[in-house]
Amino acid sequence: MAGIVRHEDWELNQELARLQGEMDRLSQRSTRAAVRRGTRIFPSIIISTGEDRLVVRAEVPGMKLEDLDISVTGDTLTVQGSRTTGADLQGGWYHRRERQSGSFSRAVRLPADVDGEQAEATYVAGVLTVSLPLRQPAKPKQIRVQVAEG
Repeated sequence: MAGIVRHEDWELNQELARLQGEMDRLSQRSTRAAVRRGTRIFPSIIISTGEDRLVVRAEVPGMKLEDLDISVTGDTLTVQGSRTTGADLQGGWYHRRERQSGSFSRAVRLPADVDGEQAEATYVAGVLTVSLPLRQPAKPKQIRVQVAEG
């Protein structure tokens, strides 16, 4: 009979809703703790869509272009590299060190189908800009039907 909910189903749905709420709270708590510790995702990325291309901007201040590796595989753009905060201190210590050093890799799923072969990248004032042409959907091809004589 439609519209009737068994007691067992109702209890299961209540438990699933409770678990989902708890997972949401844990996720928010983890994110807030990471922000308090100064942890952040590197590099920060902005993705926008233009008329005929997708534009990805990644903030990578203080890096040399030769220390960056950018690749597109399918629907994923990957930015990898290694950054340093300067020469190691000899006989001293940091009073404050908010920039992390070392290798990083950031992969983002692209929201549209792009032509990775035609991608272009520029690097100005610490911002890497990757321009990816959108793939044009395949146009319908008219197929002529020929009548076979038989």
